[in-house]
Amino acid sequence: MLRMRFWGFAVVTLALGACGDDGNTTVDAPTGGGDAVDAPDIDAPIDAPLAPANLMATGLCADPACATIVAANKEYGVRFPLYSDGSLKRRWISIPTGTQIDTSNMNHWKFPVGTKIWKQFSVTTTRVETRYMTKVLADDSMPGSWFFAAYEWNAGQTDATLWATAGVQNANGTTHDIPSRANCRRCHEQVPGRVLGLGAIQSDYQAPLGGLDLSDMVSQNMLTAPPSAPAVAGDPYFPWPVAATDVDKAAFGYLHGNCGGCHNPTSAVFSGLSSNMDLRLDVTKLGTVAMIPARATTLNVNGSVTGLNGPIVAPGDSASSVMITRMSSLVFPVKMPEIGTEVTDTAGLAAVSAWIDQPP
Repeated sequence: MLRMRFWGFAVVTLALGACGDDGNTTVDAPTGGGDAVDAPDIDAPIDAPLAPANLMATGLCADPACATIVAANKEYGVRFPLYSDGSLKRRWISIPTGTQIDTSNMNHWKFPVGTKIWKQFSVTTTRVETRYMTKVLADDSMPGSWFFAAYEWNAGQTDATLWATAGVQNANGTTHDIPSRANCRRCHEQVPGRVLGLGAIQSDYQAPLGGLDLSDMVSQNMLTAPPSAPAVAGDPYFPWPVAATDVDKAAFGYLHGNCGGCHNPTSAVFSGLSSNMDLRLDVTKLGTVAMIPARATTLNVNGSVTGLNGPIVAPGDSASSVMITRMSSLVFPVKMPEIGTEVTDTAGLAAVSAWIDQPP
């Protein structure tokens, strides 16, 4: 949910002043500096009621140790998970009784006021943090429409308490960093609905038993405009193009889940600040492989970042592709993602490289 990804193929500076950020240091900034806590004019009036001191008080759990999840909170997964240095994750959502998710734009869901979403990060068996976001205002484009906070688990795993400002490095004795709220906004505000991991594409799979998926949302009347049922029960609502190979699917899915949150036409890193690269899957552009945005906007398209020249994707030649160069690096400003990870994603690199290198 909030693990930071900033897949820019140009070195960009987002206009975070609109979010009320004051420019102080945070643990997530690439070189130790960057954007910090939300300024009072945006968040202070709503912080007190929306940021309880511990996780239980957000409504997720029936007890401080979260041994019991409140029944109204539905656990869900995602089809294409965001890489988080190997962290294990669980996710829950709650929408107010009698409301629905506005899916009139199937690519960008709009959640009702009062929606609550949680995402828990664990390293092996140790819970490190649980992130929390709740919708406050109907208009997602308004500053402060969503409230973000993170809760750090104590060493005894008996309670998780609020970290509302600048984040935490190496939380709970692990290498996992808790982000600042400003860095939560930095990624979440690059898509219209502000929710990154829950949508048509990410939910269109058969979730594990007890998990919420797109079929469940349709049957439970959670969506204002549900998609048409597939011809064969259990098939995807939005199937891949017939000609898509397993290699295509793995790469496009990975790029959607890990890069599309920033690299999409609604983002500040799209037009003007970066190449018009679109790595987000679009339910209206699945007719052919050639239509898929991640292919159409990267093949033989030159990237633009100081010191790196050449195509974002050089077909048949991953070693010469700027995308792979940046994914392989851990050194700013070359590294991508720019923030939020400290370990190269070898599986993701392999999936994207295999797509680039496959025969035409």
